[in-house]
Amino acid sequence: MSTAGFTLRHTDPEAASRWLAPAPSWGGAIPGLGSVELRYGNAVGRGDGFAQFSVAGERLPQGVFSGIRFGRAPLPARARFQVGEYTGTLSRRRSGLSRDGRALRIGLAGRAYRYRRGQDKRVTELLRQGIVVRVTRDDWSRPVTLDVRTEGQVDAVDLSLALLLQGVYTRHLAQSGRWYSLPGRILNRTPDIF
Repeated sequence: MSTAGFTLRHTDPEAASRWLAPAPSWGGAIPGLGSVELRYGNAVGRGDGFAQFSVAGERLPQGVFSGIRFGRAPLPARARFQVGEYTGTLSRRRSGLSRDGRALRIGLAGRAYRYRRGQDKRVTELLRQGIVVRVTRDDWSRPVTLDVRTEGQVDAVDLSLALLLQGVYTRHLAQSGRWYSLPGRILNRTPDIF
């Protein structure tokens, strides 16, 4: 697949409203790969403190990502994720000052990826050598549409991973978002003592 693009839309009945349901989903069609759906849910077998996001499609490898719950989304903390038959690894430098310095480092299917915030906070980029998958949300916090553009020889594993990461809370990948989300992330990791 060469440079291409597609748009996914909010599929739940509240699509006309920015006040999305507790477990919203997005769906649409990917040229050459058929239909796809993205959905939040509870992390299977991990308890109430964990959330999950999944990607399923006709000819797209199924993806599942779970991590510590932040609202309805999983954080990239104590994360477990899989795309098709491949289990991924994830790391990042918390002290990085640049977009690249704060990017998630992902290992999957023998490939090395970086996942970072774009110049605009509504944009995220998945990069590996020779490819870019750029996703732009129409709204940062309550997106109704996800616009996907690719560069290079992007394949189904790349697309599934890029879509899977749309459900992960990554505001802290930007320096300003790091400080904004810090109190909530600390509270999320603190045991309930009240």
